[in-house]
Formats: sequence, C-alpha cells, structure tokens
Amino acid sequence: MDVPVRSSLVSLIDQFIQVDGGPQVSRDAARPTVILEGVGGSGRSRVLDDTWRRWARKTPIVKVDPLVRGDDSDSMRSVLTAVMLGLTAEAPGYQVSFPRGVLAHIAMSGPIEDADPKKSTGIMRQRINDYQDPSLVATLLRRLLSLAGGSLGLDAAGLDRTIEEMTGRLSRSGLRSRLLWREALAWFQHQDQGFRHDPEHALVRLSLQAAVRNVGVRENVDSLLMAALLADLRDSFDRAVNHPSRAVVLLDNGDVPSATQFVKTLVKVRNKLARHQVPRDPLTVITASGGYTLADSVGLYGRAAQWPESALTRLSTDDLDKTGPWLRVLLEGITTDAIEHIVEADLTWWPSSLGTGTITSAVRRLTGGHAEATDLVLARLRDDPELIDDLGRVLSEHLPDLEQTMDGYLINKITVDLSPRRRFDEHLRGALITLAGARDNDEAQCLTPLLDNTVQGEPILLVSPSLWPVSSAARVEGPWAMAPFVRFLLLRELAARPDSHQACWTRVFERLRDHTPDQDSCGRLHHELALGNRETVVAELLGLLDKVSGIEWLDCLDRIVATPDLRPPRGGPASAHGAAEPRRAAVSQLVTALHQLADPLLSDRGLRRGRYIIAAEECRRLSDVDPLSFLKRAQRYQKLADALA
Repeated sequence: MDVPVRSSLVSLIDQFIQVDGGPQVSRDAARPTVILEGVGGSGRSRVLDDTWRRWARKTPIVKVDPLVRGDDSDSMRSVLTAVMLGLTAEAPGYQVSFPRGVLAHIAMSGPIEDADPKKSTGIMRQRINDYQDPSLVATLLRRLLSLAGGSLGLDAAGLDRTIEEMTGRLSRSGLRSRLLWREALAWFQHQDQGFRHDPEHALVRLSLQAAVRNVGVRENVDSLLMAALLADLRDSFDRAVNHPSRAVVLLDNGDVPSATQFVKTLVKVRNKLARHQVPRDPLTVITASGGYTLADSVGLYGRAAQWPESALTRLSTDDLDKTGPWLRVLLEGITTDAIEHIVEADLTWWPSSLGTGTITSAVRRLTGGHAEATDLVLARLRDDPELIDDLGRVLSEHLPDLEQTMDGYLINKITVDLSPRRRFDEHLRGALITLAGARDNDEAQCLTPLLDNTVQGEPILLVSPSLWPVSSAARVEGPWAMAPFVRFLLLRELAARPDSHQACWTRVFERLRDHTPDQDSCGRLHHELALGNRETVVAELLGLLDKVSGIEWLDCLDRIVATPDLRPPRGGPASAHGAAEPRRAAVSQLVTALHQLADPLLSDRGLRRGRYIIAAEECRRLSDVDPLSFLKRAQRYQKLADALA
C-alpha cells in the first residue's frame, strides 16, 4: 500500500528517525521504543517494510525477524547480533562499526577457566592480540552471521559484503592493517557507568558467564552486550558530520521471546545509562506485536497506555514525555478514504461501469479496513470486477499457491499472531471461534466452560488488546469488542460447526442468552434473534414501542440485529401478519430487513437496495410513535438505498 494509507503513523515514525524530529517530536525529545500492536493481518509487518523502503541507504537501518530462522529461544543475543551486523550495511555519510561488540564476541568465543587470575588475563590478552589478524575476525563474523544472518534475509553475496564492511571498518587504515582493540578494550574498564574494572579481567568474566544458563547471569551478559552496542553506535554517529537521521532497528514478531528480551534489555540499559548521565544513543527501535505478550512481559499491559492509530495526530511532545520508554500504537482498520485512494491509484483495472465509491464501500463494508483482507479482496476484484456483487465467493475461494481459502488463511493468521507460544494451535483457533459469539470480552467469560481444557487458562483470549481492541471513541476501562471483520470471519466458522459440536452455534448463543443479566433486555433479544427466534424478538419490540422513546427503541433495535445469522437457511418462509396488526407487520419486516443487511456477504447491490427501501418504508409506518426519530431514520435508509441505485 502507498504511504498515504497510514499517513499519521508514517509521519510520526519519520519524526522519531530524524534528528531534528518534527512538530510532534522535538530535537531533544527522547525517542521511545515504538510497539505496533494489532491482530494478525492488520499491517504491522507492512509498516516495517514501508519504513525500510523509505529509509534504506539513507541511514543505518536493519530489519530483523527472529521467526525467519525459527528462533524461539529466550535469549536476545541472536537478535542483538543480527542488529549489529545489519546496521553495518552501507549508508552514505555513515560508517557504523562495532569494535566493542566484536571484542565481546571474541571474548565469548570460548571460556577461559584458568583459576590463576594473572594467567587467565594473560590468555585473554593473547586472544585479543591474535584477533589483530583481520582474517580471524572475518572467520568469527562468518560464524556469527551463520547464526543470525537468516533473520536479516541475507543471501551469500550479502553475507560476504557484510563481513567485508564490518572487518574494514574495524580499522581506519583498511583490511590489510592490523586491527587494534585499545579503545574498545578501554571501554570494558568503565562501561559508561563509572566502573574501575580491569578490562581484560572483565572480558575473562564475560567468557565464563556467556555459557551460563542462570537467568541472572544471562541478564548480566545481555546488559553488557547491549551497553557495548549503544556505545559503538554513539561513537559511530559522533564521527558522522551533521548526520540528519538516526540508526533504525525494525523488529518484526516482537512477541517471540528473543525479541521481547531484546527490547526489555534495551530499556533497562538505557535507564541505567541515563542515571550516569551518559548521552542518549542515536537509535530508534520499532517493533511489531500481537498486542499482549510483549506488553505483558515488560509490565505495560493496560489499555490506557495504548494509542489508537487514529489518535496519533493528537499526540504531543508532552504526551510523549508521559509515555516513558514505550509508545504502544494500536493499528486500526484502513479508512474508507485510504481504500478509495488505493482504488483510484489502479483505475486501469476497473470497468467504467463501476465507480470508485462503489468498489470502496463494498470492500470496506466486508473487511472493515483489515489490511491484509483488503489487499486480498481488491486483488481478486481486479481479476474479476463482477464479483463485487458476490463477495461471499471471494472469501470462499482458494488463494493462489495456497491450499487454503481466503477466510481460512485469514483466521489462521489471526490465530498464529495472537500467541507465538501456541503457533498453529488448533485448540486456540477453536477457542477464538467459540468466543466470537460474545459481543464483548465481558460477555465472553461465560463461554470459557465450552473451550478446550488446554486453552481455558489462556489470558490472551479475554484480555488481548488486539483481539478485543479499544477504538479511539471507546471507554478505556472496557468492556471491549472484537473488530467487526475478525468477529465476522470467526462467526462463519462457528456457523459451520455441526450441531453435535460441544460449542456449536446454538449452544454458544443459548449460553449467552441464559447468562445475560435481566436488565439487559436488548442483549437477551440479540441472542434470541441469533438463535432464530424472530417472533419472540418482534413481540417484545412491539411491546416496547409505547414504553420508550423512538431513539431508545431504534438504538435497541440496532443492537439486536447486529449479529447476522450465518447458518444455512432453515424452515419455511416467515409467517405473514394480517391487516389487523400493521404495527407487528412493520416491526417484523424491519427486523428482517436490518438483520439481513447486517450480513457483509449480502453484497448484491440490488438486494441491499431492496432491503434498505423496506427498512425506510417500515420506519415511516411506525412514525406515529415518534415522528422525528422514525422519519429521520427512514431518511437515512432511503439515502443508503439511493446510493446503490
């Protein structure tokens, strides 16, 4: 997608990367780690890719995806190594090198276990002297690249170039000179924290601790490696004259343990260095997360700390100061204007009989702006624009090169991105389908007994801010509802379950109905309608007509019809009511029309127009109850019908 699709987010990210910042980020402002949160397919990786394309070869930048090489360890060292290697790539005006980092890896190449402190430091001194030979350093770097290069997406030629660049930059005299480690070695004495260590003894200790599995020891090593990385970056950028931008780390799949540990260690070390008044490092970090695992592991879980994407234009310098070291951004659906921009950019694909507004509204109504679904649906419509009146077929078709339908693929992506620890877990997928019956996560709690035992204790199922997002207009304290398109996809799967399933459509909505509080009559009627009990709903709505205002009645109606009944048609046609019951007939027709319109797969424009005309007419018939409210609603439905003419 083009840059304008997420213009406010793009602008903010660019301000974090530029040294001079911009209207929202002052030059001297601290740059928090940006966490892009959202359900699978919401476009988190796309934002990282777009940032890479805008800034590659303009500033030192690296994109790391731990899952590319199957990294599910809880050690951040592979990520840090990939960052160190990736930032070495050529960028005009910058010569980034990592002598402290390389020296640390020289020390960690093997433990020095001599009990005599003098002998052990002598062995370390000899090891450092041996690594004055650039060929030995190149061998070490090749070994490191073999461990971390996959997450950088480097091919063989790219590996060779990176090794040559890194080795060359370790000596200002070029590859043929001896590599000198004096400045890097001196840093291990103070480590920017006022220590007075013997630097060689500090490296001996590092060589011993590197292989220790104890959590506390591992954190000590990780912190030292991170501090070395940041010190190398500061030195490298100090040598760059009038550099306009900062180094950038784009970290995909931030919920993977190694990635989570990387960002936790970064913030921990930055806080420690700030207490010693060390100048801020020139590094901007942007990571992508499913919205729960990373935030929870770093103690950030909570809706109040999250900024919906649509609210970013209101983010001020004062707001950034309050966010601390993290800025959590919830990616929302692509707006109607943005989708229309994408459609208009491809006018050659569309027949003249279809206006861009028609295409845009149909796609937006189905996908709710879900980024990947929008891409896939638009791509299919470009091949066959006539399918705009049959979007159900689009969702059900197999994707090219995949043995999956579009809707199945999207559900799997949502499931996988929700919890890296339970990737490709059918039990988790099944739980999401069951919970989709609930209107919000409070209501979903009564459905947990229907879940498989292996997932009943998963907190993400009820509290994940990507699965149950907060819109910019919602109450932060909850309850929270699934994004409509995500819920719709899952409801289709729920409707397809056989009646014998322990959590079939009927069992789910009966349980929801039976657990609805007495005072929530609209909620109870919502579940009754989902169960197909239309006459019960009509009768109660008819009784409410003279008891509440027209606005209240219509609001209740909207909530009742919000969930389409996606099960195959059952039974015969609905019974008609005689002329003696015109109100009942009007309410019945209105409920039926609006319930059908709630289904995004009712994409045939003629059928949708007909339903809106019916809804408008029935609202006029009921206008004797509250003329202003019902006639205003009738006018709205008529406008929607006219737009489909």
